[in-house]
Amino acid sequence: MWHVSPQFFAGFQWLSALPFLLMCIYVISKFIAALVNRPRILKNEIKYQEWFASGCSKKNILTQLGGGRNCVRLVVTQELLWVTTWFPFLIIAPAYDMEHVIPLERITNIATKQVFKTTIIELTFIEKNDQPRTLVLIPKYAQSFIQMIKLECQIPHHPSL
Repeated sequence: MWHVSPQFFAGFQWLSALPFLLMCIYVISKFIAALVNRPRILKNEIKYQEWFASGCSKKNILTQLGGGRNCVRLVVTQELLWVTTWFPFLIIAPAYDMEHVIPLERITNIATKQVFKTTIIELTFIEKNDQPRTLVLIPKYAQSFIQMIKLECQIPHHPSL
């Protein structure tokens, strides 16, 4: 018969809780960084806004599988595109790379494709560290979104991927 000492059991509990604690610290730190970078936008500055879009980032396999369905918020002003989510998804959005404040002049390409009756947009932009990043966005009103982006900045639009 095995006898497990209480110290071993307590140590095992601590080690099993450690990955969860580290993940929580990571998500909270990303959330705080996203709050710090959140823009202050007045209602009269908004050119286009959608609260129930879908999308994901193409940063890695986790972000491609993650993303959000009907919880992505898109805001276009004269200077920027803000991609975010609303509470409670706002807490995990930075971990899935769905929190971006993109100056419109950093958008390099918009490509669209039709899948059944849904328009899927691949929006490519240059990050602050000069690395390209691509987001897959599925707005409910895709044509209005594309027209507003094209109106506010001069970028190439490719009708099919």
